[in-house]
Formats: sequence, C-alpha cells, structure tokens
Amino acid sequence: MSEQKLEIFNVLNFLNNGYELEDILNEGQFGTFPSAEECIKYMVEEGYLEGELGEIAASDDNEELTAEAVSKKYTVAELKDILRENGLKVSGKKQELVERVLPVLNGDDAPQDTQISADLKLTDKAQEFLKENEWIDLYMFALVAFRFEDYETYVASSNDGMVETALKFCDEILSRALMIPNQFLVFIDALSAKAHVYAYDGDYDSFLDYDLQRYILGLNPITLDAQSYARYDVINEANIINLRNVVEKLKIGGLKKRFDKIWAKSNIHNTTVPKKTCYKILQRALDGADIEELNFDVREKYFNKKFGF
Repeated sequence: MSEQKLEIFNVLNFLNNGYELEDILNEGQFGTFPSAEECIKYMVEEGYLEGELGEIAASDDNEELTAEAVSKKYTVAELKDILRENGLKVSGKKQELVERVLPVLNGDDAPQDTQISADLKLTDKAQEFLKENEWIDLYMFALVAFRFEDYETYVASSNDGMVETALKFCDEILSRALMIPNQFLVFIDALSAKAHVYAYDGDYDSFLDYDLQRYILGLNPITLDAQSYARYDVINEANIINLRNVVEKLKIGGLKKRFDKIWAKSNIHNTTVPKKTCYKILQRALDGADIEELNFDVREKYFNKKFGF
C-alpha cells in the first residue's frame, strides 16, 4: 500500500500543480499499478478524480534512439542510474555507458508514449489527501535515497513539523552510519539529503554548508570497502551542479572562507586528498571541467594506491 500511496500522491500533486495528465503518465512510473490505465481508473473509482475518462492506449511508433541522441539527452550520472536499475556495469567513460545503455532504452521494456483522452479534475477527497500527506512532497524532493516505508513510519511516530522531522531523520541515519562498518555511502547520501531538506525550506545557506561537506568527505572518505569503491564516484556530478547553482543563487564571489569552515567542521583525521588540492579541484569542477576526467585523475593519484583496490 505504501508504494501505491506514493504513486497516488505524485500523480495528484503534479495535476494539482498544472501538469497535463498525458505528461505525467508518459513518465511510465506507476508504482504497484501495471499500467497508466489501471492507475487512473483506480483513482477515479476511489474518488480522487472525477470527470470523463476516455480511452488510454500506448503507442508503439517510437523511433529507436541513437547513441548520439542518448549522449545528448543523459548525463553520466543519469546513465549510471539506468544501468544500476538494470543490473549492468556502471564503470567506464561516457561513450561506453551510452553503448551499454542503448539496448535497455530501445528494448521492449522502454517506456512508450501514452495517448490519453481524459477530462479529469481533483475531488475534495484528493485535496484532503494531498494536505494530509504533504510530507511526501518533501520526501520526493530530498529523501528518495531512503526507503519510502521507513520514512512513512518515522513520520507517523513524530510530533514535530515536516521539516524538523526530516532533519531529525537525516541526523539519525548519519549517527547510525558512523557506528556501522562500511556505511560511508549511506552517510554521504544522508548529508546530501539533509542539504536538500534545507533547500526545500528555502535555507540555501545551510544547504550550501551540507553540500560542501558532502563534497569534502567525498574526496576524504571516512572508510571505503572494495564493494563500495567499485561503484563510487569520488566527485559526484549532481553535488557539483547543486553547489554551482546555489553559489550563483547566493551570489557568492569566493568560497574559500566557507570551504575552510566546513573543512574544519568535518574533523578529517585521515586525509586522502589534501585540503588545498581539494579546493582547487572544486574550483575546476565549478568552472565546468569534465567531471568524469576529474574523477579518473583523482582516483589514479589519490585513491587506487591508498585503498589498494
């Protein structure tokens, strides 16, 4: 039921924010529902949507994607996500990832465009559902790295406000990750999640601090086992994009003082990439250097020998 609840919220929330039903359903994510048709029929039958529901049919006239089109459409991080979801290797340069992902995107399981004839609107029940489950919007914005069922249970047991609950959830994950071996990837995911909770609340100063810490610790991991290292991006592309966007938003001319403050706060006892070098790499990344090449160079110079993998 939790996955179904999440999907119902997402569809209703997008509709409530002015998105077209066709655009929502073409994303092809229906949780426990087998198809777009079943998802919408359920919401009509349960009283979340009302109006005329016409025929829903999937078209099969999609053109096959080319390697060039895929390379332009997807970032390295997005390609790796698709490969992980399909149990495929995520190592290699971008062109290798593109070639590996092409059969997946052009296969029988690739999402098809959906042709929909529907004139539906949200009911009072839908509006109440959205209001009661507003926390799901925050979950989708900041906490999707963690299981929805776990966060749903946590919210149900909390008496705090939506943002404070999310921050405490992140803090508990951070504390546990420090005490359990080989949980460094969970730790930095929680740092990133906490940063995004602050961004959701409009606190971009705090967002910048936590995302900077995520960058610094990414280059100076507390611990890293062989299995984690095999799928580890030392410099996370999404992290760099977020930092760049917030630096521009806050009109920060120089990051050096803030970087120094966050480095000190991070209590790094076992340096992998020296502080001065770490900052220089950050500047190069923010200035638009190729993240994949930076990752390769940093791994070769600082990580491979140290971790012995």
